[in-house]
Amino acid sequence: GFFDKYTLKNIVYIDSMFSASEYFPENTGMNTTLSTIQLPRPILPVTVPQCKSLNNLVPELKVEIILHLRNPTSLAKCSREWNNIVNLPSTKSKWLIGRHGRTHALFHAVRMGEPFINLDMVECLFAQKAHISRYFIQRLVLEFGKYDSRLIDLKLTHNMDTLDPDRKKSIQNKIRSPWASNLSFDVFSRILKEGHDRFDGNDIPVRGNDMESFYYLSAGPLVISQARTKLKENKKEIKTLIRRYKFAPFPPRLKIRKHILEKKDDGNIGLKPHSDTYSESRAVNFDDYPPSDGYENVRQLTVIARAILIYPKFVNIWKKNGYHGIVNDVNDLVMRGSLLILYPPSPSEDWVKPGLAQVVDELKDLMLLGFELTDALIGDALILFEHRLKDIGEILIDAFAVVRDLPEREIVLICLTELLNPDRNLKRHDLLDFIVNKIEKPEEEILSVFKKYEIVHSVKIYCEALTKFSTGNTDIKGLSVFQPFTYLKYSPLVYRYTVVKFGAQSKVAKHLMKEVTSVRIAITLMTEIPSQQVPSDLTILRWPDSITIFNEYYKARVPLKAKFLPLFEKCQSDSVMKCLFDGYLAKLFGFKVDQPPRTVCFPVLSSVDPVVQRTSKKRKANTEAKKEKQKKWLEQADKLNEEIVNEKFKEPLQKFMQRISKSAQEEEDAGSTQSKRVESCGNVGQNSVKTV
Repeated sequence: GFFDKYTLKNIVYIDSMFSASEYFPENTGMNTTLSTIQLPRPILPVTVPQCKSLNNLVPELKVEIILHLRNPTSLAKCSREWNNIVNLPSTKSKWLIGRHGRTHALFHAVRMGEPFINLDMVECLFAQKAHISRYFIQRLVLEFGKYDSRLIDLKLTHNMDTLDPDRKKSIQNKIRSPWASNLSFDVFSRILKEGHDRFDGNDIPVRGNDMESFYYLSAGPLVISQARTKLKENKKEIKTLIRRYKFAPFPPRLKIRKHILEKKDDGNIGLKPHSDTYSESRAVNFDDYPPSDGYENVRQLTVIARAILIYPKFVNIWKKNGYHGIVNDVNDLVMRGSLLILYPPSPSEDWVKPGLAQVVDELKDLMLLGFELTDALIGDALILFEHRLKDIGEILIDAFAVVRDLPEREIVLICLTELLNPDRNLKRHDLLDFIVNKIEKPEEEILSVFKKYEIVHSVKIYCEALTKFSTGNTDIKGLSVFQPFTYLKYSPLVYRYTVVKFGAQSKVAKHLMKEVTSVRIAITLMTEIPSQQVPSDLTILRWPDSITIFNEYYKARVPLKAKFLPLFEKCQSDSVMKCLFDGYLAKLFGFKVDQPPRTVCFPVLSSVDPVVQRTSKKRKANTEAKKEKQKKWLEQADKLNEEIVNEKFKEPLQKFMQRISKSAQEEEDAGSTQSKRVESCGNVGQNSVKTV
């Protein structure tokens, strides 16, 4: 009864505390046990067994724990005993099959390379019925072996002037170790022997390509209206390719999505930890075939998805073969493809626009096969048809509501959440405006989405990041940690749309102003960093955009928060200081400035109907609100006045405080003069009354 789901969840939590690696270590040489490691307090209650450490568990339970981990390297580092169990060929093969399925287990074993894969492990994979296809053998033969890097260097040197840059890059990528290139010969020959025994012996076409065969048999070169007839003619041959030769595409490349929402333990929706997000940073030209990382390109997977849309029964054939992951591997391509067939980009003359019922039936038929209409797919569909939303937008949203069995309001909020995902780079504001206009209280919902994605951090987090970087932590690791604070999370379109739609005094504009201000200040700290250490996409594109948005928000008079004054103390730009002291604060306190800061024009977007904001018509209420703002700024200035180190900030702040003192003195003098006048007028009035 000890080994329950609570224990498993905490073991997985332990796993996330260690850094992941590409393969399991062969010899860690560590005698540390889990009993000597101080772990964080468990999230869930755990029944602790009466034993000193997890080393006392029976081997079967240890293997079961390993199979539930995302990366067992963490446990391999705990002790020699755990290291030995993790590196058992049987354990590694079970872990691969459990994590990636029988169809893709051998692919990932080859991808991880040595020392993860060896002859014993390959034998265990085959003993546990891991799949191997003729296509796998063909790709293995095509990519096995290393390139002569010296020969490639000589070719590049000799043809430096004649080769175009793309060709040079393609050749240089070959120097890196592509998939299957570093296999040992005994592993390579064992896999070949297995293919030889299963598929036609010496007649196996190792120089063929079953993916290309599938492409032509499924009428890939033809338009989809003509492909249906051709595919039916070749249906029997395609089935033989799948059943007899076990054809299955290689797995798709992992998606890079840093902002994934999940339901937390308290019931709220929030971001997944970065350790759990899907990410893979590899310098690979994904247009090359075969790609050097081994994963199947989108172009090849589209061939599979297109064939499924023409003849959906292919899914059942693959499932009977044991390839149950076919639905997950091409889910997005199939669902998007079905919508593109219904609403083609260039419809023919006899095309009739499908109605709601036809769209619902098409999506439901695919869902019966196991495909899903996910939140991300709903967002993809809107972007896919962003030019035609006025024509088919209502039908799509209604269809999604019926298929997902959700009210229309929920679907619209899903659309908003997906469109405002920072991983998406929106290029058209009318798409966002289409969804916002369908929401009853759009400003509150947008604020909720911003908080879910953690677009704006607290002042404390911004100050800590700026302080840590400004104190000299400019090594490569420090730069990588600080860089996310130097650019805006959204494209400029979202920031402009927010101001134009809701106004400069709206809650959403004020909320984004916090991020805009902190990013602008962070950029000023990067000016002294050598350009070679900064990625070009930051200096050329993202930093100029961030600076422009700050200037536009300032010009639109989006208010600055007083609590952000400590951030300006880190600023290294005179123009930013001028925007604060000679611009915003001068207007707030009523100071006259000889040379106000010059910035760009107001943010403008066409065809956006602004939301009417409620403003207080009472002059007294506005005056009190203004005095409250002035009070907060003065309190923050008093706190900073004695701790300032930055001279670029100290001088304008002192001038500002002197203006405040002078203004207060003038008001006091004016008040005393006015009281004397009132008193003299009163005396004259009394004398006049007596005379009368």
